[in-house]
Amino acid sequence: MIHCKFVERTYYNPANGYTVASYRTKEELPREVSRQNPEYPGRFTAYGIELPVGENLEVDLDGTWKRGKYGFQLDVSYFHVNIPETEAGIEAYLSSSMIKGIGPVTARRIVERFGKRTLYVLDHTPEQLLDVPGISETKLEEILNGYRKSTALRNLMIYLAPFGVTANKLEKIQEHFGESAYHIIREDPFRLCEIKGFGFLTVDPIAIKAKDFRPDNPLRIKAAISHVLQKAEEEGHLFLTSGDIVEQAGDLLNKNKKNSHLSKVSEAAIKNAGNDMIRKDKSLVGNGGGIYNKSGFDAEVGAAGELVRLMFEEREEQDVQQMLEQIVKEEGITLDEMQEKAVLQAFQYPVSIITGGPGTGKTTLIRIILRIQEMLDPDALSMLCAPTGRARRRMYEKTGYPAMTIQKAVGMTDVDGEEEWNQTEKLPDDLIIADEFGMCDMYLAYKFFYCIRQGATLVMIGDQDQLGSVGPGNVFREMIESGVIPVTVLDACFRQDEGSTIVENARRINRNQTGLKYDEAFQFRAASDPEDAAQIIQKIYETYWRKHGKRTEDLMVLSPFRKETEAGSDALNERLREVVNPKRRGRTEIKNGKKLFCVGDIVMQTKNVDEVSNGDLGEVLGIYRKDSKMVMEVDFGDDRVMKFSDEDYWPLTHGYAMSVHKSQGNECPVVIIPLLGCFRRMLQRNILYTGITRATKQVILVGSKQAVAKAIRNNRMAKRNTNFALRLRQVYKSMQEYYEKSA
Repeated sequence: MIHCKFVERTYYNPANGYTVASYRTKEELPREVSRQNPEYPGRFTAYGIELPVGENLEVDLDGTWKRGKYGFQLDVSYFHVNIPETEAGIEAYLSSSMIKGIGPVTARRIVERFGKRTLYVLDHTPEQLLDVPGISETKLEEILNGYRKSTALRNLMIYLAPFGVTANKLEKIQEHFGESAYHIIREDPFRLCEIKGFGFLTVDPIAIKAKDFRPDNPLRIKAAISHVLQKAEEEGHLFLTSGDIVEQAGDLLNKNKKNSHLSKVSEAAIKNAGNDMIRKDKSLVGNGGGIYNKSGFDAEVGAAGELVRLMFEEREEQDVQQMLEQIVKEEGITLDEMQEKAVLQAFQYPVSIITGGPGTGKTTLIRIILRIQEMLDPDALSMLCAPTGRARRRMYEKTGYPAMTIQKAVGMTDVDGEEEWNQTEKLPDDLIIADEFGMCDMYLAYKFFYCIRQGATLVMIGDQDQLGSVGPGNVFREMIESGVIPVTVLDACFRQDEGSTIVENARRINRNQTGLKYDEAFQFRAASDPEDAAQIIQKIYETYWRKHGKRTEDLMVLSPFRKETEAGSDALNERLREVVNPKRRGRTEIKNGKKLFCVGDIVMQTKNVDEVSNGDLGEVLGIYRKDSKMVMEVDFGDDRVMKFSDEDYWPLTHGYAMSVHKSQGNECPVVIIPLLGCFRRMLQRNILYTGITRATKQVILVGSKQAVAKAIRNNRMAKRNTNFALRLRQVYKSMQEYYEKSA
C-alpha cells in the first residue's frame, strides 16, 4: 500500500473508467521506478479503473508494478481515499471527481463556511448548506445525491474494480439496487445476475472471494445453466438435452473447486435449479426432449406459426407465362426449366424458396419477378431486403431496385447497445423478396415473418450449401427440408465471365471432388505454417493493393479462424493495417476497450445500429475532441457517417481481414484465404465453399493442398439442435386439417 497525493490525470476513458494518473509519495519506490523520473522524486504513474483524482487529494493505492510501453507503472487493484481533517483536505475531497455536483468554487465556499465540520454537516444537517451563496434547494439536492452516490459507488468500486467491472456497469448496479448496492452484492454476489450483462463467468470469480461463498447457491447454479444455454446459442443450437446441460453446468460449477473444504455441486442440485427455472422462473422451456431459453422457444414456435399463416392464403390464379416470355424476349436472355419454374412458383404460391450456387441466375430471377409484379399491378408495393447491409447494397447494385436490411424493415433498433424490436404494424408491401436468407437466424426470422401482412407474396432466396447463420437455428435449410414450402433448386451454371473458374471449383467442392482447377482466377500458394502463411498473405495483399490504386475495397482476406493463430483474422488485421495505415509521427489515435483506432483505418461494424449494419466496412475520417469528449467519425459510404464518443463501447473492429462467417453476404473482386492442416476442426466443406464464393474475379488459397482436400472431404456440418422443420410440418398439417373440416 502506497500513501500518496494526486498530481495529474493523463488519460481517462468514460466508456470503461480506465484511468492513467500521476501521484507523488514520500515513501520509497522500487529502484526502476525512481530511475524513470529522477527530476521528480517520489512521482510515479498508476493505472486502473476510476482512479481517484482531485487537487491535493490524498489516497492509498495498492497493486502490482508492471513494465510496459511507458516503463514501470502501478497496476492498481485497490484504492482508498483519505479525507484528512484539515480544511484543505476536505476541500480537495469535495472538489474531486468522486462527487458529482460540487466544483472547486462551490467546494471552497462550503469549507469556508463550515471548516472542519463540513463532513458532519453533509452527513447530519445538510440543510445548513442552503446558507452557502449559490446553493439553492435544487443545487442542494444535486450535491446530496452526488455525495451519497460517491460513498456508495466508491465502496462498490473498491469491491468490484479488481474483477474488471467497468464504470458503466457499476452505474447499472447502483441504478438497479440503489444506495444499498454494495451491501447487497457483498451479501450475495449472484444477485448481479439480475442485471443484463452479468453472466456466470463475470460473477463467479467475485462470488468465490465472498466471505460466505456457497458452491451450491441456487442463484449460482441458475447462472451456470443460463451460461451453458447462451454458449449453445452462440454455436447455433436452440436447445440442449437435460443431460448435456447437467454435464456442462457441472463442469463449469466444479472446475475451480481448489479448496477441499468446498463441497462439489451435485447433479441433483443442478436438476433442481433447472426445474425451478422451468416451473417457477419461466425462463426455460422443456419441450420435445430439449431445454430451451424461453426466448428461443418462442421464436421457433412463433416463426413456424407465422410462416404457415402466410402459406394458407387463398388467391386468384395469375397466368404470368406470357409476361415471362415477353420479358425474356425483350432482355434477350434464355431461362432453363428450373429458372422458369422458380418465376412461376413465385406467383403461384404465397411463399416460395429459390436456392442455388453462384452463377445460377438468382439475380436475374429477382429482376424478372419484380418486372412481372409491376406488369400485374403498377401500384403494387415491392420490397427487396437482406440480413446484412452489404448484402442489401449488393442487391441494389445488381437489380437497380432499392433494398433495405431485414432488421430495418421489421423495426429493430439499437438502444444502449442492445437491439430492441419496436414494430407494431405489418409491412404494407405486396411482394417481398429476401436475399441471402441462409444468414437469417431464428430470432430474426420470427420477427420477419410476423411483420408480413396476410395476402403478401414472399420469395426467399439463398444458397443452402453456404455456412448457416451466425445466430441460433438453421432456418433456410430446415424450411427446404420441411417439405411444406415450394422450393426450386437452380443447378445450372450460366456465368461464363472472368473468374468463372471460381464457380466451376465451387461446384466441384460441393460434389466432393478434390481435383480443383488452378489458373489465373483460382490460385494456390504453398505455406509451411501459420506464420509463413501470414507473411505470404501480407505480401500478396500489399502487391495487389499498390498495383490497383490502393483500393482496399477490391480485396478481402478471409480466415476460418478469428483468434488462436497468426493466420487468424485478428492477427492478419494487425499485419495488413501496417500495410495500409502504418504508424507514423503525428497520427491521431484513440483507444476503445482493447482496440486502438487511427485516422485512415478500415473498420468493420459488429452490430446493427441505425443505418449501419453488422458487417459493414467504413473508413475512419477523423478523431477530435468535442465538449470534453473524444469523438471518432467513420464513413460507411452512401452518406452514412457515424460518430462514436469515447464514453461508449464501440461495436467496431478492424476490417482489413475477417472471419469467413463474417463475410457472408459480401462480395469482392479478390479473396485471399489461408487453409492449413493446423486449422483442423475448421477445415469444412461449407466454410471453404462460402469463402471462395465471395470472390467475383480471383481466389488465392494460401496453405497446403492436403488441408484443401481435407476441407472438401469434410461434409460433416455440425448438427444444430433445432426443431423448426418439425414444427413447420406439424403446424402445416394442423392448418390443413382445419381447412378441410371448414370446407
